[in-house]
Amino acid sequence: MVYLNEFPCQPPKSQLELPSLPSLPIDILRIHARHDRLPLMTENLRTLEVNQGSKIAEILEAFESGNQDLLVIDQATVVTKPHLELLTDYPRTVTTALVSKVKGGETRVSQGRITGATSGFHEVGHGNHTFLGAIRLSQSQRAEIIEILTKIKNTNHAGDAIDLVLVALVRAALVVAPAEVAGAPFIRSTDLAERTRVAKQISELNDARLRLKLANRANDGFYSVFVLRKFSKLFTWLAVRLKMTPNQVTLISFAVGLFSAYEFSRGTFWTIFAGAVLLQLSIIIDCVDGELARYTRQFSQLGAWLDAITDRIKEYLVFFALAYGSAKSGRDLWIPAMGMMLFQTFRHISDYNFARINKVRSSQLAPMDFEIKNDGYVATEREKKSRLEYWSKKAVQFPIGERWLVISASSVIGGAAFTFTIMPILGLISIALVFRGRIRKTLTWPKERVNNQLVDFQIDSFNSKNTTNRFDWLVPSLLRLLEGVIFIELAVVTDLDRSKLFLILFAILFNHYDNMYRALQNEAKPKWLSILGGFIFGRLALIAIWVWFEIPLLPLIYYFSVLFFFVSSAQWISTHIAKRN
Repeated sequence: MVYLNEFPCQPPKSQLELPSLPSLPIDILRIHARHDRLPLMTENLRTLEVNQGSKIAEILEAFESGNQDLLVIDQATVVTKPHLELLTDYPRTVTTALVSKVKGGETRVSQGRITGATSGFHEVGHGNHTFLGAIRLSQSQRAEIIEILTKIKNTNHAGDAIDLVLVALVRAALVVAPAEVAGAPFIRSTDLAERTRVAKQISELNDARLRLKLANRANDGFYSVFVLRKFSKLFTWLAVRLKMTPNQVTLISFAVGLFSAYEFSRGTFWTIFAGAVLLQLSIIIDCVDGELARYTRQFSQLGAWLDAITDRIKEYLVFFALAYGSAKSGRDLWIPAMGMMLFQTFRHISDYNFARINKVRSSQLAPMDFEIKNDGYVATEREKKSRLEYWSKKAVQFPIGERWLVISASSVIGGAAFTFTIMPILGLISIALVFRGRIRKTLTWPKERVNNQLVDFQIDSFNSKNTTNRFDWLVPSLLRLLEGVIFIELAVVTDLDRSKLFLILFAILFNHYDNMYRALQNEAKPKWLSILGGFIFGRLALIAIWVWFEIPLLPLIYYFSVLFFFVSSAQWISTHIAKRN
């Protein structure tokens, strides 16, 4: 067994001897070489090379001996550096294994995790991937991993130690995430000639080009994958050459989006056309920040928050701009603009909350006895019938790429009025189809809550600690809908300036997005900020007082905008910068 990185406690000298299995004439340490544009992230990762003669006890000892994650890699494994970096250079919060999609494979991936694995003894039902002999054991699961491996370290079952380890972890219902290898040669074989052949093929690849390909999300929306990301790759390569950061790219996209809104607000055909083109340019650049982060391994919670928040601001400012431009020609579209903004907020928040809670519930698998040969798995998820069905379902989700395409195209074809007609129609069709599946899924869940804080941190009001509502993922969206509908009703039944009501509602909805993004990172907004925001019923009471006494709305616009856009954002950013330092 070879320890490639130093452990805090040096292993016995006998463990440092080279294994008897023939190895490639390649120094394994070269795997950790980095492109000069990439930051080194492996200082928190130790590496252990294993072979057919390695023991589970040795892997356990290596993992226990330090407080850093441990990368265990089979000497028979040959993969590209960019693919191995999926384990070494990406922030991993759970144990992760390198796999590749193969029909009838010996490893099963479902519900976003590895749910079945094989060894010389163990068998798996409905395998759809192959394990490539590389796994990163996470210290965040330290106690569980040590307990699991201690129980099976003296097993007599046939198989390589690394395979038996994966089987044990998966059957103990520990979350093991898959990192998928695609688009390049790989092999896991004891045949030296075969490994040498694949290594030669890999040596002929362009690592930078492969890394750029991996940075390009293949599971995005239909329009994003087949149109936007074809262009974004060019911008990403330029950003790499210019040594830009993902956050810089996000801010450029934001600036282009603001310019797009300005052009829309001018209200003429050619300015709307310019706004439509700029909106498409903004979303192309918006694809670049994520690609650049994945290419350069520059990940941060701040970057994810900034990307998500600026997307919402751009989209809602475009709604404002279209209504503002129409008002210049005497058309009042403020109510549909407010309705569209509220609808998107309802949809976004429910999307995020359902996805997170569904993921948590899906991870609650029952353990299986390590001594049983076959896991007896019977497929319950219907296989995708075709690429057409897959991409049709993606398009029906009506993600940001498709939405912004409709905004651009409809505004040019028929102006703002057409945009605020077609967008709700498509949105309602989408939400009806999507929610049908979500409601059916929710009804299969036990009548108990999971990940309570996710929802409780977003309520912005009183919440019941004793509820067993399994539909709680929908509660924040319904509360946003209630608050927003009252503002729209005010716009309908009073003579208040509707543009000002839009801006107040915009600031309040931004506050709810802020609460949601914090909750997704297991954080609650500070009490003092929530108190200053008034909570839901406090804000509604304040609005009622303002309307009753006919006080101008401008002070409320300034107050909520400064509080939610600037003070709250500054507090979040400063807190995360302090944590990082």
